[in-house]
Amino acid sequence: MTDSDLARALESKLGKSVSILSRRRVGGGCIHRAERVETNIGTFFVKHNDASQRENFEAEADGLKVLAETATLRVPQVIAVLATERESALAMEFVSTAPMRSDFWEIFGERLARLHSHSRETFGYERDNFIGSLPQSNRAHAEWSDFFREERLSPMLRLALKTGNLSPSDARRFERLFPKLDGLIPNEKPALLHGDLWSGNYLVDERGMPVVIDPAVYFGHREAELAFMRLFGGFDERLFEAYHSAFPLERGWRERVALFNLYPLLVHLNLFGRSYWSAIDAALKKFGA
Repeated sequence: MTDSDLARALESKLGKSVSILSRRRVGGGCIHRAERVETNIGTFFVKHNDASQRENFEAEADGLKVLAETATLRVPQVIAVLATERESALAMEFVSTAPMRSDFWEIFGERLARLHSHSRETFGYERDNFIGSLPQSNRAHAEWSDFFREERLSPMLRLALKTGNLSPSDARRFERLFPKLDGLIPNEKPALLHGDLWSGNYLVDERGMPVVIDPAVYFGHREAELAFMRLFGGFDERLFEAYHSAFPLERGWRERVALFNLYPLLVHLNLFGRSYWSAIDAALKKFGA
């Protein structure tokens, strides 16, 4: 967006006259362009993309607002989803950073446990959203095994078959796994999840406290969140210890990490290619598929 387009879009949302003082490119992930925007009324973090990404930005803004309402983990305040004929953008509070507090990881774990204590009757969410650039279906199910199969694994399997990242024989191994899911995963209430909590999606704010960004929220099984956090590392063991103290997991959770991570591994297979197959293959073998 040009300065004038961005200023007009912000003015329409904020009801104040806005002057753009400076714009500087910053890191913002692999999908969107991101900027630190200085204005006469404050500093904003703005993600940009073409007009087709407006739905992605709207889903992200919705997720941030839902997480903020829990008063658990801090998220950046959403200012507005902005749009012109050719472009779309998401404007948020700019979060200044500082070194971690000494008890950062314990606070993170305890607050994540509090987030997961927010529940409802069914697995899913009111709207579909995105995991990275891929659509994520959140159609409601009463049972986690049904949700995991129908809204998480099966859509990614169909996409992988279409693109040639999986063969039909690969996919048939998942068909052998699906009937076992009920017996492998303990029953729990749906938990509100960030949904895409890897090490690139948290910050340390000006007080040394955790801030989470880029959510893909839904009500799911909380072991799915904790398993994904272990997939690529970046979280201190003190976080998990504090979490378990506040909200203990069912026995055998360590053995189920590979099972829950089939979904993010399929996501990465679809986004980045066949190099993720070996980890998927190992998990399927572990659970007899």
